[in-house]
Amino acid sequence: MRRAIGWGGAAGLLALLLQGTTARGDDAIGAAATIRAVGPDRQAEAVLALFRGARAESPAAAMASWRKATGDPAGVSKTAQALAAAFNPETAREWRTFRGASLSAGLDADGEVRWSAVVPRDDGTVAALVASLRLSNGADEPPTPRGLPVRRLGGPGAALAVVSPLGVVLAQRRAELDAAVARLGADRGLKGPDPDGPDGFHFTLRPDLLPDQPPADWRLPVAILRATGARLADGVLGLRDDRLDLDLATEFDPRKAALWDVPPVDPAWLSWAPADATRGAVALAAGRAPGFWDAVFELADRVDRADPARADLQPLRVRLNLLALARGVRPEADLWPRVRGVAAARFAEPDGAVAAIVADSPESAERILRRVVLPLAPLLGGKPDPAPADEVATLGRASGKPVQAVARGNAVLIGWGEGALRRALESAKAPERSLAPLVAADPRPAGRVGVFRPELVPELAGHLPSPPLAATLDEAAPVVWRGGWSDGRTWDSLRWDDLRRVVARFLDRIPQAPPEAL
Repeated sequence: MRRAIGWGGAAGLLALLLQGTTARGDDAIGAAATIRAVGPDRQAEAVLALFRGARAESPAAAMASWRKATGDPAGVSKTAQALAAAFNPETAREWRTFRGASLSAGLDADGEVRWSAVVPRDDGTVAALVASLRLSNGADEPPTPRGLPVRRLGGPGAALAVVSPLGVVLAQRRAELDAAVARLGADRGLKGPDPDGPDGFHFTLRPDLLPDQPPADWRLPVAILRATGARLADGVLGLRDDRLDLDLATEFDPRKAALWDVPPVDPAWLSWAPADATRGAVALAAGRAPGFWDAVFELADRVDRADPARADLQPLRVRLNLLALARGVRPEADLWPRVRGVAAARFAEPDGAVAAIVADSPESAERILRRVVLPLAPLLGGKPDPAPADEVATLGRASGKPVQAVARGNAVLIGWGEGALRRALESAKAPERSLAPLVAADPRPAGRVGVFRPELVPELAGHLPSPPLAATLDEAAPVVWRGGWSDGRTWDSLRWDDLRRVVARFLDRIPQAPPEAL
């Protein structure tokens, strides 16, 4: 009985994910993306550890208490309710049934995502779910080439499943099902020890298995992947104590090495971004190799021409040079050879942003300001008249906000918004209170760094968080991103610390029924 109750949330979540799938009989599509679970039971225990000392002992308890306090069972989506129900102290260890489980997905030329899932260590939980779903308009399908029974989990077009002594296979279509069954048992580690690697969700991306002619909705992301020269990416997402880690290693076409093999970023490039007022900031180093800017513009061209309507345009570099020439600007002589990196920050207070062009010397920074930035002022409604040395020049307005520029040291700062540039200059006088120490904490040389406030995530996804969640994310520690080049591969890492406090503060802000009411 405990197993049935404990796995009710997980079973409900899986059933929701299987709804609305289709099954066709075309050839199997290669798995461009694969996710594999390593130590999922230990990851479940790590989730529960985040709730220690909080008002609820688990996501399941927090959801039950919230529903009791509000009397609004429909206030949260069924998927969120099922996900919360799957995490409680009684069932955390039972997540071991998903050790080594994997989900693979590919994309066909019509833009349909085709998937298959393998659960090699099923203890009967997933098999019982298959039997239950089959009773709801399900049916038997022709057996696999190995003679294994195939079950349809619903009406015509629903997902398919195979239950065998080696595990359970689920798939959207028959072709992917047969391919996954053929692999079942051949993968290293099935029915044996945990798969190799740290606990978490391991994922692999294979851009070469994406369609050569993707549909319109996928055209831009596929073009970006192809333009970067990415061949294979391996990553791990997992909880470590109360920190969420994402580590990624990517192999590239050696001909793209000039694009990625860049010198380290100086953390001081983010001294212009005050820690208490910046929503997000990035700093990127420019390569020293002669082909760096050629590679940058080649990438930009391929992305720009992903839309067939723009395929016949002149190269972006040519167009930029022609536009610059009309203003008397020579970027090939006065800009690209002198740039050592760029940085940008978005401020919450004041509402604005600042960008920094980092040059190879103070003299080059002054030259970039006078010969590149100021002559572009008429595009913003301003005048190209140079300001006295070390004074702020007003370039005009963009989206109703002032745009200003100044040279400081070996950087040209461009501010957008009332008081944004002044705020950046003040921050540089107290770098210990800027974002620079956050990216300097890791000693590994990094050619790209970033710091992001977590409240940006739901906004970028197009969802406004609830007031309690928005307030909690606003107080949370920032996400720190670092990336570099090592042994012919790029590496990237994201770290989000202090999650236990995030959970506690969020639960303090939402209605919770008193213990005696549960």
